[in-house]
Amino acid sequence: MDEELPALGGRVTLPPATIEEFRTKGHTVVRSLCTPDEVAAWRVVLEEATRRGAWDTRPLAERDTYGRAFLQAANLWRLDPRIETFTCSERLAAVAADLLGVEHVRLYHDQGLLKEVGGGRTPWHQDQQYWPLEHERPVHTLTMWMPLVDVDSGSGSLLFASGSHLHGDLAGELAGPISDESDATFESLLTHGGFPVESHDPLRAGDATFHAGWTLHSAGENASAADRPVATVIWFADGCRVTAAPTRHQRYDLAVWLDGADPGGPAAGPSNPRLPR
Repeated sequence: MDEELPALGGRVTLPPATIEEFRTKGHTVVRSLCTPDEVAAWRVVLEEATRRGAWDTRPLAERDTYGRAFLQAANLWRLDPRIETFTCSERLAAVAADLLGVEHVRLYHDQGLLKEVGGGRTPWHQDQQYWPLEHERPVHTLTMWMPLVDVDSGSGSLLFASGSHLHGDLAGELAGPISDESDATFESLLTHGGFPVESHDPLRAGDATFHAGWTLHSAGENASAADRPVATVIWFADGCRVTAAPTRHQRYDLAVWLDGADPGGPAAGPSNPRLPR
């Protein structure tokens, strides 16, 4: 571990209003979760790993709508062992556990999302539609989205459909892969569902939004003059089980992020460490 990479230890005490916002709206923001110095140190490593591990590096014009949204790389903590200190840090995992109201969470996976200059908007989607995870708690998964640079609506910050997480799977098989077609389905649901669309703009580097797995969300295009690097980490409540009957959209995640665990069995494989440690 390089000395210049901060450990991100220690716990953050969340105001009750932040926890309440997450539980009622399905999203919230924690300002200054990382300091400017911490973000500056980690940005170099996280952005390099994202560019190196990106799934689709073709020119923007050659990609589909989802591909134009960002360069995307996952399991950065396996791609660069130094990143485990970030992804599995006590500080980040403790915030996730407090928002879910549990003692421990488990890592699902991390991601680097780099929205290039001219990168397109991210279509509306619900993350948990693709995650084969079940728990007695209705809200048992969440994602942290931390920009590594200052962002606003002009560079592609997140938009959330407040309260949508309380309704579970909004579109079922109609949603399909994240695409123009799924986006149109959710746009229609937004029009008729009465969900207020909100953001936490502007965000400084090191601020972090958190949203529940069923929270409908999207992001705008990057019309700024610089790339927009973001680090995300996804956790689930300790005690989750694998969905007994995974859908066709969930089978990939079952194989890749859950070590091919048995349907109906515990989600607790080597790729899903229990946090905070």
